[in-house]
Amino acid sequence: MKRLGIWLLFMSKRLLKRPSFVIILCLLPCLLFSYRYLISEESGAVRVGLCFEDAEAELSGELREALLANDIFAEFYVCQEAEELYLDVAAGRAECGYVFPADLPERFLERDWEAAVTLVVSDNSRYADYISEAVYARLFFFLADELVTDYLATHADFGGGREEIEAFIAERYREASSADSIFVFHYVDGTTGEIQPQKGADDVDHNYLTKPIRGTVALFVLLAGLAGLVFWFQDEREGRFAAFAYYKRPLLSLGSLLLPALLGGVVGFFCLELSGIAAGFWRELAAMLLYCLLVTAFCNLLRLLIPSVNAVCAMIPILSVASYLCCPVIMDITTFLPALAYIRPILVVDYYLEAFLQPAEFWKLAAAVLLLPVTVAFDWWKQTRARR
Repeated sequence: MKRLGIWLLFMSKRLLKRPSFVIILCLLPCLLFSYRYLISEESGAVRVGLCFEDAEAELSGELREALLANDIFAEFYVCQEAEELYLDVAAGRAECGYVFPADLPERFLERDWEAAVTLVVSDNSRYADYISEAVYARLFFFLADELVTDYLATHADFGGGREEIEAFIAERYREASSADSIFVFHYVDGTTGEIQPQKGADDVDHNYLTKPIRGTVALFVLLAGLAGLVFWFQDEREGRFAAFAYYKRPLLSLGSLLLPALLGGVVGFFCLELSGIAAGFWRELAAMLLYCLLVTAFCNLLRLLIPSVNAVCAMIPILSVASYLCCPVIMDITTFLPALAYIRPILVVDYYLEAFLQPAEFWKLAAAVLLLPVTVAFDWWKQTRARR
């Protein structure tokens, strides 16, 4: 056991002496802190797009002014075309968006309100439901007068004309309506329970634009693990595992793959803590450890299934691009190409990111780590079979 520990220590030193691997480790904090610097002047609010098919209509003007001046946590902006709104949501520049048709008042009066307003939202949106409540509350505020007036003019007799009914309803309704927003948001300290001051738009530690940092960290940990896999092929070719008995080699191979993933995980963990987006020290630590084990298991499986360093090197950019596009790193292309969602279960980055986007999915990350003993058993079986 002492000999095995010395060997692992030796492999760690050799790994840190490789310039290419050190560059990978240094690139992550440099990239993330550069990104934080670039977004330090950007807005930290959740952006929501609005598109009015008839921008000159009275309802469009009133609703636009009310939403642009709204004091909820979302920042509304106007898109000239629906296509622009779709692209913003797809690229992650907007949390969601709303397309208001030109005949919206007429449709409501005719009770044709089914799918009257088009909501554009990505699969990973966490705030769309709350924002929709605020948007529809403001929309109803401007439509309520006409809807109630139309109903009373049809079903009740006030002894007056429609103009008198409209004036009566408008006066009573505006007296009763008191709130521009349904929700009031408070920031509560999870430890003390005290209500904290609301974070400003320039508070970079709570800036929504820092969300891609987690995805970038996940990609770099995977890249560190894949780099360790390439180094393993070099060590195997140089006979560094030949001095050990065949039954020990699966654990030695696993250790040589785990070391680069752990080093990448340590750097990534501290980057998350310093970036101000960590979800709690112990939760982040547990998730990063599980993710490093999952990356190790994935690299070990690639080693057993693809016994060629050239093929592995060719797969690295493919895996990186697939993870970037199909997983919620910055942009999730599966929103527009649902068929690509079937690729996500084989991308280890997705398990880590989903554990934070949807806390209820954390168990999937832990369950996926069971791949680790499976690959070790498979490796031991191959070693045993080769000896016969």
